[in-house]
Amino acid sequence: MIGSIKGFVSLVKRENSSVITTHCFLHREALVAKTISNDLKSVLEKVVKIVDFIKSRPLKSRLFTKLCEELEAKHLKLLLHTEARWLSRGKVLSRVCELKEEMLAFFTLEQEEFCDLLADDTWCAKLSYFADIFELLNTVNASMQGKSENVLSSTDKIKALKEKLQLWGSKVKEGNLDMFSHVAVAANSGVIIPIISEHLAVLEKQIQHYFPDICTENYDWIRNPFVASISTQSQLTLMEEEQLVELCHERDLKLLQMQLPLDEFWAQIKTKYPHVAKKALVMLIQFSTSYQYDVTRRIVSLTALID
Repeated sequence: MIGSIKGFVSLVKRENSSVITTHCFLHREALVAKTISNDLKSVLEKVVKIVDFIKSRPLKSRLFTKLCEELEAKHLKLLLHTEARWLSRGKVLSRVCELKEEMLAFFTLEQEEFCDLLADDTWCAKLSYFADIFELLNTVNASMQGKSENVLSSTDKIKALKEKLQLWGSKVKEGNLDMFSHVAVAANSGVIIPIISEHLAVLEKQIQHYFPDICTENYDWIRNPFVASISTQSQLTLMEEEQLVELCHERDLKLLQMQLPLDEFWAQIKTKYPHVAKKALVMLIQFSTSYQYDVTRRIVSLTALID
């Protein structure tokens, strides 16, 4: 619908080629998370099959809940995986991982295939890693949702994730699995170290593909014009730099900047410093994600930008 070749973006750019477009950070992160080897993909498929076997049958679902109550389990119900809800995958895997003993007891009398899987230490170790890595990816995804989020802060979080993947990859090669809480306590976890190492490397590569480098340091003056130095790569004109210098020496504006969100601050000073404020708003007005923003706040910035 919004594709850059035949979709909405391409149609808009035919009318105005200077329009700035941003692919949702949440969607791109979800595409990164879908990169799974066949070995790990089979684990997800089996988990979905196991959960569906219980959840799609009301009687079995009630019996499983009763079993969990009697065993004083941490949870009483399983969760269904929904492909359209990007965070559901991690939640489903974590829940299955935490209830695998109860599920093993439930399937003992009727589902030999599921019992074999849940009793297999190697398969459970893969399940544990899956639960851990998607929980970590979900944390990043959720952190990019919010009213104060912008393209600069979202980029910072993706860059941090990329460096974490590099760190985790180096630690895993040393046999250190402490960053994955479920895997660290799983039996036979050492066997899947090559699988984990390969998957982390692929995730890092996919992040580089979906998130080309953007040097956020060049926009530090937008985040805080009163302390940041002007980078030679910031591409400010002489007029914009002069206005930024004047702005930096206004104590009242410094106090105002501490009280307002970035977009509102730059919108309020656009009348006095039109050139540099417009430069900042062009960056901040971009929706970094498809998360439902506070429309009123964004309209204030958009109105100030286009007036």
